[in-house]
Amino acid sequence: MNKIILFCNLKGGVGKTTLCGLFSQYAYSMGLPIVVLDADIQQSLFRHRQRELSEHSLESAPWQLQPLNTATPEYVKSVMERLKQIPSLVIIDCPGNINDPALQYIYKAADIAVIPTRYDSDNLDATNLFANVFQKASPAHIVFIPNNIVIIEERREEVLRARECAYDMLGKYGIITPRIKQSVVVKCYSTLLPLSSYQRNAVKFSFDPIIDMIKI
Repeated sequence: MNKIILFCNLKGGVGKTTLCGLFSQYAYSMGLPIVVLDADIQQSLFRHRQRELSEHSLESAPWQLQPLNTATPEYVKSVMERLKQIPSLVIIDCPGNINDPALQYIYKAADIAVIPTRYDSDNLDATNLFANVFQKASPAHIVFIPNNIVIIEERREEVLRARECAYDMLGKYGIITPRIKQSVVVKCYSTLLPLSSYQRNAVKFSFDPIIDMIKI
């Protein structure tokens, strides 16, 4: 099994790194072999792992997590060529931009692109722009995850209209999963400790369609 899965978006603050960490644990808990790379310039996922290792000195890392420096496009190209050959899922937390020259090699190698978003206009506009550019640069299947959605507001008429707009705008690029609600258990993810039952229930219906795509 070799599939390269990206977590990406142009818009910041949509939970890209958090969902990448949660999905990595979710896939690992299902017995899937995974390797995770943090290509984001902030290295948030990698630094999260380092903090956890220092706080839980008796815990061992369940899966490999390494930074990926995208400063040199030719280096990234060679890395992606090697990654396409390993019998594992390769999960990459991508930089939050579309101008990095090295991204072309990551995008071209991808099989699935997971794009977190929200329903507000700023997020939808940025996500639509990113998806339009990404689709031209990559053969990957696109999966949108509405994330950090406030449940109490979902019944408001303007939120319902925004959700309909999201489906109309983004549905032409790929599938849209059920939403992940705003929750402390989602924000408090771990790259070391197994998912709690609350975390699993919070992400299950959004992540299972991706797992199904992986198994095809």
